[in-house]
Amino acid sequence: MKDKQKRKKERTWAEAARMVLENFSDAPMTPKQILHVIQTKGLKEMRGTAPLACLVTMLHSQVRGDRVKNSIFFKLPGRMSLFTLKVL
Repeated sequence: MKDKQKRKKERTWAEAARMVLENFSDAPMTPKQILHVIQTKGLKEMRGTAPLACLVTMLHSQVRGDRVKNSIFFKLPGRMSLFTLKVL
C-alpha cells in the first residue's frame, strides 16, 4: 500500500517544471528559478546531490533534436537559458 501511495506522490522533473511555468509564473524562467519554486512549494521530492543539473538536462533535452515537436517546453531564442511553455 505504501508503495502505491509513494508512486502517486512522485513527479517527474518535466511535470514539476510544467506546474511551475503554468501556475507560478507569467514570464519565462531560468532553470534556477524553476528549481527554487519546485523546492519552496514541495512539488517534487529531492534526491541526490544535483537537482539543478537534473532539471537543466531535462529542459535542454526537451528543446533539442527530435523531441522538439512533442515537447511542452520552449527555450527563448537568443537567451542563455530562459524557458517557457509552448503555446499551441
